[in-house]
Amino acid sequence: MESWAEKYRPNTLSEIIGNTKTISQLQNWAGSWGEKMTKKGVILSGPPGCGKTSAAIALAKDMGWEIIELNASDARSGNVIEGTALRAGLFQTFGANGLSDRNLILLDEADNLYERAQQSKNKTKNYSDRGGKKAISKTLEMTKQPVIITVNDLYNLTKGTGAKIKRLALTLKFQRPSAVSVSMVLNKVCEKENLKIDEETIRSMADSAKGDLRGAINDLQSISEGNKVINKDDYEKLDSRDRESEMFDALNIIFNSDNYVEPRKAIFDLHEQPRDVATWISDNIPIVYKHPNDIERAYDRVAYADLLLARVSKTQNYGLWGYASEMMSSGVALAKSHPTSGRRLQFPSWIRKMGASRFKRAYRNSLAKKIGGVTHLSIKESKMEQLAVISAVCKSDASKAAKITGKMDLNENELAILMDIEKKDKRISLIMEESQQYRQEREVVTLDYRAIEIEEKEEKEPTKITPKNDSKQKSLFEF
Repeated sequence: MESWAEKYRPNTLSEIIGNTKTISQLQNWAGSWGEKMTKKGVILSGPPGCGKTSAAIALAKDMGWEIIELNASDARSGNVIEGTALRAGLFQTFGANGLSDRNLILLDEADNLYERAQQSKNKTKNYSDRGGKKAISKTLEMTKQPVIITVNDLYNLTKGTGAKIKRLALTLKFQRPSAVSVSMVLNKVCEKENLKIDEETIRSMADSAKGDLRGAINDLQSISEGNKVINKDDYEKLDSRDRESEMFDALNIIFNSDNYVEPRKAIFDLHEQPRDVATWISDNIPIVYKHPNDIERAYDRVAYADLLLARVSKTQNYGLWGYASEMMSSGVALAKSHPTSGRRLQFPSWIRKMGASRFKRAYRNSLAKKIGGVTHLSIKESKMEQLAVISAVCKSDASKAAKITGKMDLNENELAILMDIEKKDKRISLIMEESQQYRQEREVVTLDYRAIEIEEKEEKEPTKITPKNDSKQKSLFEF
């Protein structure tokens, strides 16, 4: 069965949704290729499913170029890249219409090159991608044909021996398409496949895809097999894109691996914020690791990763994300020297507690805002300086609590936070009843405008004002 993601791949750049500015820059690069100031290659970086490969293929069709592609399923050692990409870049090749004047060399998912030896299950070393970055640099230097490189993680390609690649190629960044754009594409696919699906389900699929258009189309194809009418229940049964299960899969690889490559690949394929992943890992270390030395070494790795993440927040140097991710994945994996406990992974307690207390925190912020409105303080200052004082007053005197509740127009949830008791407590209802006498009613002020009748009077000539002699004032001759 043909993949719908391939079946409905855009044929021209004009059909690609979103990234308008990046597409325009890509067209300008292709149009000016061969000029002195134009770089021979371009790196298209961005998250999976945002249209990088589709843009490269559509560009080749728009320009009439033949495509020579090396993707992630191919072995891409230095010899393979030089034998395929570099050879295609130096010589003309035969295409569908005979000898091709221009070839587009496409290196897809080039960030998945493993320069280090890969440890396989049978303990043999795999050097299949060794020297790949150096061969890409050589291709960019010597090629006589345009080169497009697509990557999910730009840092992974350009670090170490790949730094030269970034200097030789133009870098264009793709952003995730919006949920509205994904919904439009899904609706078009449903129309062409004669699927009946309600708008709410389409919107849910688009939101859950989080910008991964290819993944959204694959999900739609999965739930439509043998079913032409799709509802929300059908989509909810689909768990292939469940974030929680993806996180647990990645953690299982990290905690159960005995090599460097697999945990590192798992965390980079996860596409989650490093700080969120660090929370999951640090919470599960004492569950999975049972030997104290293993736990100590693992937490040392996570602590160092946390320092790097703090430095990212301070300096905005996001290149440190890669080092932090390696420390908390491969570093934690290689920290163990004893068998694991075999216990099940757990959802982080901190995230669970924050989720359970989100309403309480919202009521607390609302209470602090009302206190700040009366005391002319910010929400933060109200929490730190006034909240504890007012809480103590209300706990000690119910009548004062009623007066404060009425004057500040507090509701039951805010009063419960202030009194530090449950909302169902009888004291809450008694104070709320007593506070009614203090609540200020909003008065509507109406202004009674009356038309003033102005009588028209005849204009009179202004009379001449002559000052009167002051009888008390003496003249000059009387002295």
